[in-house]
Amino acid sequence: MNRKVLIAEDNVELSDMARNYLMKEGYTVYQAFDGKQAIEMTRSLSPDLLLLDIMMPLCDGTEVCKIVRMEKNIPIIVISARSGEEDKLNLLSLGADDYMTKPYSFKEMVGRVNAQMRRYFSFSAPKPEVRNYGDLAIYPEDMIAKVRGEELLLTAKEFRMLDVLTLNAGRVFSKQKLMDEVWGVGYFIDENTVAVTVNRLREKLKKANVDGLETVWGIGYRWKK
Repeated sequence: MNRKVLIAEDNVELSDMARNYLMKEGYTVYQAFDGKQAIEMTRSLSPDLLLLDIMMPLCDGTEVCKIVRMEKNIPIIVISARSGEEDKLNLLSLGADDYMTKPYSFKEMVGRVNAQMRRYFSFSAPKPEVRNYGDLAIYPEDMIAKVRGEELLLTAKEFRMLDVLTLNAGRVFSKQKLMDEVWGVGYFIDENTVAVTVNRLREKLKKANVDGLETVWGIGYRWKK
């Protein structure tokens, strides 16, 4: 199936370069040049991934990320000139799946897009159609989690983390092990990113009255048996 990428970037030259690299990789690419257009095109075109600049006219990327994440569970890769840790953690807490700092390598950008697409659409090992944990139901093939029949709105990383922990209920996962399982072996992120993702997932489960995600202090996390 041909995957669709929406590039939200007000710099036309950068947007065109990113488009050309992604089209060579076989993606269908759409371009938005301001935040308002990015939101509208995400709703109308249903892209499989959003490549999102932060500094854009009409509506900045932070607000776009917040709105898109409320409506879609597609991967969001943020691209920004801001390199501070607080900026990165803020965007990750709003639901971004990855963060690249300008200037960036277009080849690296393609690699990150490919990695997000792989993790979003498939898992390497076959899994049952549905797994149940009390009121929580996991649908691995569809990347969906439901509580009492109502779907939880999870990002790709949040779902992957929930899938890994529930599949291995009772087993404690260190932050490094979760990095390997959720982001992939050799994919560089810091431990704060894992903690932010765990906290987002925990809050969503808590709102749905699901209590299964435990912190094992000094070691990591597990799903209660």
